[in-house]
Amino acid sequence: MRNKAVEYPHPVLNEFTNDFIDSSFSINVKSHSDIGNDIVLELEYFLYCPGIAELLKTGDLKIIARITCYRTFFRKVENLNIDESTIINIPKKKVTDVLEIQASIVANENIPAFSIDEFNKDYFGNKSFRLRKGDIIANEPGIKIKLNTIFEKNASGVVQVTGSPDIAEMKVNYADINESNPALSNYIVITLPDTEYQNYAKLMTKKHKKNGIERFLQASIILPAITEAVAKLRMEEIVEDDDEMPKYKGTIWADSIMNALLSHGIDELATCTKSDYELANIILGYVANDAINNLMQKMTEWSTMRQEDDVL
Repeated sequence: MRNKAVEYPHPVLNEFTNDFIDSSFSINVKSHSDIGNDIVLELEYFLYCPGIAELLKTGDLKIIARITCYRTFFRKVENLNIDESTIINIPKKKVTDVLEIQASIVANENIPAFSIDEFNKDYFGNKSFRLRKGDIIANEPGIKIKLNTIFEKNASGVVQVTGSPDIAEMKVNYADINESNPALSNYIVITLPDTEYQNYAKLMTKKHKKNGIERFLQASIILPAITEAVAKLRMEEIVEDDDEMPKYKGTIWADSIMNALLSHGIDELATCTKSDYELANIILGYVANDAINNLMQKMTEWSTMRQEDDVL
C-alpha cells in the first residue's frame, strides 16, 4: 500500500493530488481461484482520463501491478493488459496471511514533452514535462486480499477519502449505477475539508500506521460509511421493485460488500437479523474491536511511560 502523499516533479493522478481534472484510476479483483498450487487472480483496472488512455494505446505508457506479501517478503511486478483483464498466478507456498496489490501507470520510454488536456490548468497552464522511463504518471490506493478459504477484497478499499478546500464539512457520495461523474463512479467517496484531509493524509503515513493508527481511522471514518452502505443495500433489497430508488448493486462498492457478506454466510440482507453496524464491523474484520483493544494497549503504554517519567 502507498504510505504517504509523495511529491513528484510532474503531474500525477492519485487521491492525494488535484493535478488532473475529472480523472480517476483504480483496480479491482474481478475473480479469483485458490485451486491447486497457485492463487489465480483476475485483475481489471478502471481509468477515466482520455489523454492517459491514448498514451497507453500508443505504448508510451504502461500499467504495472506490484503484488507484495510482507510476511514472506514475496514481491512480484506484473504488466496489466490494456482494455482487458489480466490473469496473474502466484505460488501458494510463497505467500501467507495477506497480499497487497497496488497498480501504477508509468512511462514505458523517455517522453520529452508530456502534456495532456486533463492537466489542471490552474496548476500547470500549458507546461509540458520531461519524463524518464519508469516515471510514475498515476497510482491508486491499492487493495488487500486476505488469504483464507475465501478471498475477499478488503471492504475498506471501496471507500475513497479525498479533500477539498471548497467545503466546510464532510460530504459522502454513494455511487449508483447511473453516476455520471467519473470522479465519483463505482466507489463510496468521502470528501473532507482541506485541513482535516491534510491531517488524515499525515496520519496515514508509515510513521503512524505502524503504531496501529489505521484501525482507529477505519473505525472513525470507514466504519460509519460502510454501515450506511449496508443500510442502503438492505433497503434496495426490500424495495427492489421501486423504480424511484437508486440502484447500487452493479457498482464496485456494492458488489464488493455483498461478496464480503456472502463470505460470512449472509446472502440476503432483507431477512438478516444482524444490524447494519454489526455487519459493517464484521466485513471490516471486527475493526471496532481492534480499535478499542489497540487504544487500551496504547493507554497502558502511555501510562507506563508517564510513571517512569515521574520516577525519574
